[in-house]
Amino acid sequence: MKQTILLPLVVVLFIYTARAGDKNKSDCYPITSADLVKSAAPKFSQYPSKPENIIHPARVNLKSNPIARTFRTVLRQGASEGPNFAGHYTVVGWGCGSSCCAIAVVDAKTGNVITPDSFSITSGVELDADDFEPNAGAGYWGLRYRLDSRLLIVLGSLDGDDNRAGAFYFIMEKGRLKPIFEVKVKKHYCDEPGD
Repeated sequence: MKQTILLPLVVVLFIYTARAGDKNKSDCYPITSADLVKSAAPKFSQYPSKPENIIHPARVNLKSNPIARTFRTVLRQGASEGPNFAGHYTVVGWGCGSSCCAIAVVDAKTGNVITPDSFSITSGVELDADDFEPNAGAGYWGLRYRLDSRLLIVLGSLDGDDNRAGAFYFIMEKGRLKPIFEVKVKKHYCDEPGD
């Protein structure tokens, strides 16, 4: 008799748990391009910049930023390729671990190194958005930028913080990266025990 009552109870519990899991499936990692798209998000065309033909970029100014001396080799190598962002700037990215990208921008006219004020790295462990802004000529997985625009988009978790995950928009203004918009994504690890 106990088995007769227990079996239907187990079946009902299983069905309820399965449906609850399906209901929250959209809250699970990974973050996709669809999660990052917002109609109010800035567009590259809203922040035009005239591409400049700089044949010999300035030497990287190692005194212009605290990180410049530490990462001088990658900065020099990236800057030597010439501008790829906002007319006369060069976005330089480098790996800092598994699915991790550090970023700096080098002014091809002055050699000054510019870094964002609000973060040091972006982590893409939870990111599956390679098709986000496919027309941006970015050379690094978590960064989207163009030579003819002052807009820079950073994807992932800033400083590896899951509470700061999404797409973050900056514009180059007066030699600084100014934050102007963000699309935060709240997701969690659904396949981990305890979730």
